[in-house]
Amino acid sequence: MRVWLVLVFTWLISLGMVAAEDLGRPVTDDAKTAFLTTWGTRWRGMRTLYMAFHQEKHLRMLRQPLRAQGELWLRGETLLYVLTNTKGERELAVRLDPQQLRAYYPLLHTVEEIDIQSTGALPQSLRVWQDGPEALTREYTVDLFEAAGLHTLRLVPREAHLPLQEMRLILQDFQPQEVVQIDKNGTRLRLAITAFTINPDLRETQLELHIPPGTRVTRPLP
Repeated sequence: MRVWLVLVFTWLISLGMVAAEDLGRPVTDDAKTAFLTTWGTRWRGMRTLYMAFHQEKHLRMLRQPLRAQGELWLRGETLLYVLTNTKGERELAVRLDPQQLRAYYPLLHTVEEIDIQSTGALPQSLRVWQDGPEALTREYTVDLFEAAGLHTLRLVPREAHLPLQEMRLILQDFQPQEVVQIDKNGTRLRLAITAFTINPDLRETQLELHIPPGTRVTRPLP
């Protein structure tokens, strides 16, 4: 089963690559393989997912980070992701399935549509897991570290042209605690996960994206 997760980031790191010793003790060879295999076994049993998180986004041109809170629902290959700002306003809702990505911006009365099937243009930040954790090594150089009961996976894309510099998953007992993304343009995004429930009872109707009549539709990619 493909698992699409929206991910992101930390505010205790610099803009550059962070030295391995800052992340803890490197886990290598057989121990690293065993960790990824065990993690993959747990994730293969996941059919649905609910996640709640607090988000901080750091941009170079802003002194203060942009803060929001969000929720994510996953059922099979369909994902719904919602962000609410500090005023309690819903500012973004994204629905993703194998055919299409739709991003709705309520405050702008606009929805963007991207045909995934024809363009293959799935954003890198939504491709953290595909076919299970063991498959990460196909698209990323994967380093594993351990410190104080936490494991950190540092993922660096193998394709140099991608805007993503690195991504980090902080896990405790194989359950994500934080997701960190660092882009080459200096943008940093951190998700602090507050709820993570595997296999909740989710219906397909709960992952629908409700777009009010009159919303402007754009297609940013040909």
